[in-house]
Amino acid sequence: IFWDMTNVTAYQFNDSDLQRATYSDYYGENCWKGGVGIQLCGWIRVGLLWGGGISDSEYNSQEGYLADQIAFAEKDLVNGKVIAFVNGLDKGYRAKMEAWRNGNQMAIQPPFAKSDRRSTGRQTIYAGCIAHDRSGNERGIRVCKRSGLFQRGFRTGMCPRRLQNFWRVWSLRVNFMYEPVL
Repeated sequence: IFWDMTNVTAYQFNDSDLQRATYSDYYGENCWKGGVGIQLCGWIRVGLLWGGGISDSEYNSQEGYLADQIAFAEKDLVNGKVIAFVNGLDKGYRAKMEAWRNGNQMAIQPPFAKSDRRSTGRQTIYAGCIAHDRSGNERGIRVCKRSGLFQRGFRTGMCPRRLQNFWRVWSLRVNFMYEPVL
């Protein structure tokens, strides 16, 4: 499964605790953050939306999708053995350690190097293979955010629970509305 994070814009809250919980330095705004995953068959799945102030590491350890993956693998044995999930990650997405902690799942991620360092030929090929395989994930994120509700963002007077429910329902529905992402 190829995982990445996305955001749903929110308004600036008057309450300082809500402001702190929803402000994301990465996105530079108040928002809700959620994980979007694409399976190799093109099926899109999402994690719950959390306040934008949460780090990727916290999100991945607390959201529960990695535990769900290992529970599925334990029920779907191949010749009596558990086959670990391979999680494809974007370069900046921090989930490798959490994947390993949750049932020894594997994670592939392009190598990270300083901007002034040149990549070796092997690193370039490895990064290119991962980028090619996970390129559909960006399309999957766009499809999940295609609804006008997510394009307008979370506004004053909206119910967070309804936004959460719509996020889950819409992302399931897009699997039947659009061509699969392969």
